[in-house]
Amino acid sequence: MRTGRILSVGSVNIDHCLGMPAIPKPGETVLAESVSTCVGGKSFNQAAAARLLGGDVELVAMVGEDDAARTVKDELRELGIGSERILVHREESTGSAFISVDGSGENSIVVVPGANAKMAACGEADAAVAEADVVLLACEIPVDAVAAFARRAAMTGAKVVLNLSPYRPVAEELFRDSFVVIVNDHELARLRSDAMPPGTAEDDAETAAALRHMGIRRAIVTRGSRGSMLVDADGCTSIPAVQVNAADTTGCGDAFAGTVGYGLACGLDLAAAVRLGSEVGAFAATRPGARPSYPTMSQLEAWRKSGYPR
Repeated sequence: MRTGRILSVGSVNIDHCLGMPAIPKPGETVLAESVSTCVGGKSFNQAAAARLLGGDVELVAMVGEDDAARTVKDELRELGIGSERILVHREESTGSAFISVDGSGENSIVVVPGANAKMAACGEADAAVAEADVVLLACEIPVDAVAAFARRAAMTGAKVVLNLSPYRPVAEELFRDSFVVIVNDHELARLRSDAMPPGTAEDDAETAAALRHMGIRRAIVTRGSRGSMLVDADGCTSIPAVQVNAADTTGCGDAFAGTVGYGLACGLDLAAAVRLGSEVGAFAATRPGARPSYPTMSQLEAWRKSGYPR
């Protein structure tokens, strides 16, 4: 399937993943059963998900001047993701994430932003945005930079897919510049607390009305095994999840967001893009790791034809 140009702008990390029976409580020491290292970060993961499905993808991010940056660039080259406009900060290290995954697939993540925290609007990034049809944004870089990229994308007619994760309070202008905003239940609760009127009911219709009042034209609320809710001008649409036995949920939200961007770049309507994202997120949950769990389109189609084995 031919796609428009997809640009992911934001974060890249080196992920250090620890598998353990249970995530430690405060003051507790546990023994890990496994350890692995791979390239991650929300923006890298979203770019990888879109690329593996067949998208024409570029990543704009900031790394340090270190061995980790070389690992990042090697991985981008191997995936076929455009990396010509990767920025280098000479005083900060490449970002890192430390991920604990328990026996049920739940995770706990600590991120050391490093160079990601220095990401800002610049000529190279602006040029990349101007060439894109779909721009993927997340909040692991400064909010001012996210808003600047969204404004530039909106001015050039690109569709902005804003993943409001990790949650940050943002200006309403960012919502207005976004084609669709993706939040999970936890992020929706924070958004409700920070921006929705006191006493706002939590049913879907009231939530949809409040989101629109805040300038959010379209929203996707992801709810794990309970599926997703799509909010747009037509109202609320519930989209069921593909039911699987989760092995590791790390990076599933990124897989979903990247796939939604891929679907839009392919010309799918938003509901169809969400359904595709639900499939890819479910596939990723059945395998360990973030990016290493993402499917190619042929792998996804084979899994679909076999009835979504758990």
